[in-house]
Amino acid sequence: MLKDMLEKQPRNRKLAAIAAILVLLACGERASAQVPDENYMAGTACLLKGEYAKASENYTLAITRNNADERLFIRRGESWLKQKDYDRAADDFMEANLIDPGVADLWLARCYALSGDNEKAFTYLTSHLKSPFRIASDSIKKDRAFDLLQDSPEWYSTWQNDWYNEEEKLAAEANYYRRKKQPDQAQQILSSGMGEYPESIALFSLKGAVSYDQGNYAASIADYSRALEIDKAYIPAYRARGMAYLKAGRFRDAVNDFNRVLKDDPADFRLYQLRSEAYAGLRSWDPAIKDMLVVLKYFGEDQDILYRCGELYYQAGDYINALKYFNLNLRDDPNNSAYFKSRGKTYLKTSTYRYAVSDLSMSLDLNPDDAETWMFLGLAKIQSGDKENGCSCLDKAQKMGNAEALKYIVDTCQ
Repeated sequence: MLKDMLEKQPRNRKLAAIAAILVLLACGERASAQVPDENYMAGTACLLKGEYAKASENYTLAITRNNADERLFIRRGESWLKQKDYDRAADDFMEANLIDPGVADLWLARCYALSGDNEKAFTYLTSHLKSPFRIASDSIKKDRAFDLLQDSPEWYSTWQNDWYNEEEKLAAEANYYRRKKQPDQAQQILSSGMGEYPESIALFSLKGAVSYDQGNYAASIADYSRALEIDKAYIPAYRARGMAYLKAGRFRDAVNDFNRVLKDDPADFRLYQLRSEAYAGLRSWDPAIKDMLVVLKYFGEDQDILYRCGELYYQAGDYINALKYFNLNLRDDPNNSAYFKSRGKTYLKTSTYRYAVSDLSMSLDLNPDDAETWMFLGLAKIQSGDKENGCSCLDKAQKMGNAEALKYIVDTCQ
């Protein structure tokens, strides 16, 4: 059919038609590539929630559509491991290794250690330590999967080998001081190491992390940016820099970095929440809400996510939807002062003052030290015709430190 369409065109129009079709095909490919696999998303959510059988089912369906992604096999293998189905787990980790050799060696070591096959566990642990995928020794030694190996001669013998190069040892030492809350010592080691290893992604990334811990977000951004100059494909640096941008109030830059990470892994659910926060900083309420609804789809029972949705709808001026989410919060947790406060202030916006007074009073019964709630209650009482008690609430709010209450006192009570 495509051939027939083109043959009916003059040559110059034929070339233009070919170009247009190629553009459409390319756009279609890009669009489809950006649509996350529903079963991959659901499987990852189930894995995080501890619903391991459901995770396995979803990953299996995802693999039927894409059997060339080692991540799918590793995550399904992890779900089998959690179910103590060691044979299936090992099969999946082996499959991942066929796609990307060595990528699942540590998972295989864990699997065999947990199943009691110590010989294979050490074989794959050694293979991991020889590979470019190796992680820090502290992380391996603290891994609970290897608890039963740690009293064995083989474990002692394994760690007599010098698996890590000097750059990795510097990073491990600096990270030790970072964990010990000694950032100055960590920074000193990193600064010294960068003189010797000026192209070290690991050292620049760790330096960015230490600066982030200290609240020095500009320095953190600069360090992660340097890491990305060395390797533009280093995804962890985009994630970490995005968080530093968010803390620094550079919301558009944060969104851009989070976009890059989610393109790589659309099941990074925490990042949807962070990107939502960045969009909210830009007052872009629709995409902020959309991101939270993605998370809510897979974690609908999570009270914090429900509450965040309600707050975003409130900020967007969609009070009906805000009430819907605050109602869900209070249905499952009827003794939470924050939920009563949020629903009460939303009722205030919808001019349903009796409900507002009721909710805000309940919030103060549970937490009488919230000055802002006293302010909202004062406004609700004034709007419902109880000016005397309303002004008393505003006065109390001001005395408790709520500066905004003074404006309403001047406008209404004097």
